[in-house]
Amino acid sequence: MKKILPFVLMLLLSGLTQAQGLKLGIKAGGNFTTNTSASFQDNYQGGFHAGVFARVKASNIIGFQVEGLVSSIKLKLTPNTAIFRNALTDIKATYLHVPILLNISPLPFVSFQVGPQIGMTIQQTENALQNGQAALKNKDFNLLTGVQLNLSKLSVFGRYSFGLTDIKNISTVTDNWKSKMIQAGIGISL
Repeated sequence: MKKILPFVLMLLLSGLTQAQGLKLGIKAGGNFTTNTSASFQDNYQGGFHAGVFARVKASNIIGFQVEGLVSSIKLKLTPNTAIFRNALTDIKATYLHVPILLNISPLPFVSFQVGPQIGMTIQQTENALQNGQAALKNKDFNLLTGVQLNLSKLSVFGRYSFGLTDIKNISTVTDNWKSKMIQAGIGISL
């Protein structure tokens, strides 16, 4: 059964791509990130993202989009947060984000998007904490929602994602660190 399921999924995906077409492309844009914890300032900090996408239409209204994005984020700490080393004021991290989106297109050029986003830390501020460990966990899980304008080979998008998991790697802190991110950017179909 375990060997048959991937084969059936590949056949189904192959049928959908031949019936409605598969669009592959590249995308890039800006990230504006903050965190729900009192340890961080509530203002959004700038970053960027870039990567690739694959879009499949199941019908004229419903489609799916999977992306692989490298995202840089920055979190600004509140002054005098005791757990951070040497009066550190910023935590910077690079993530690999994988959004898996449902596209709902009431009009051919507009798609409303919703779905999960999995994030994996590639790099982060070293020795951020007093005990020398990393401040952020290696994985993050978010829910993402947004809108995308599809103009021939060009797409323009805006999104909001909010964390569903606590990303802090510190057992002595009781409040949850959940990320909030606004993304905007463009994509080009190849």
